[in-house]
Amino acid sequence: MLWSLLFLAFLLLLGAVARERRGRRAFAEGGAAFWCRFRATGGAPRDWRRLRRRWSRRMWARWTGDVLVIRRGPVFDRTIRLAARVSPVGVYVLPPRDAKRCGVHPIAVRLWLADGSLAEVTATETERTELVGPYLAAAFNDLPKAPVPRRDI
Repeated sequence: MLWSLLFLAFLLLLGAVARERRGRRAFAEGGAAFWCRFRATGGAPRDWRRLRRRWSRRMWARWTGDVLVIRRGPVFDRTIRLAARVSPVGVYVLPPRDAKRCGVHPIAVRLWLADGSLAEVTATETERTELVGPYLAAAFNDLPKAPVPRRDI
């Protein structure tokens, strides 16, 4: 009896892991998805009441037009859709005190959400173009300067 319960629990766990992997793969293949972290910089957005001022755990996100689609939760995955636009500041490097949980060379953008709230999204430097999505001009704000000055002709 005990062995059959353990076996059943193992099968349920195995099924949950397989479902999570399929869901994550389907989300990543649905567009240019990237790993990121979020935090609220003002009040919490109306569509995501539990977003706090501390950085969230890592989650997948992708842009679909002007809407940022976020996949939350490892097993009971939920998607949140935030109508957002990138602030005029564009991409910036996080200060060292904020970058502790955000990986190597983290960059961030501030998002203006449709309900008027602000959120900040961070990702690694290699995911710069995925982070800004349709707001491609924002990706060029914080690039390093050219090593050689331009010549006037």
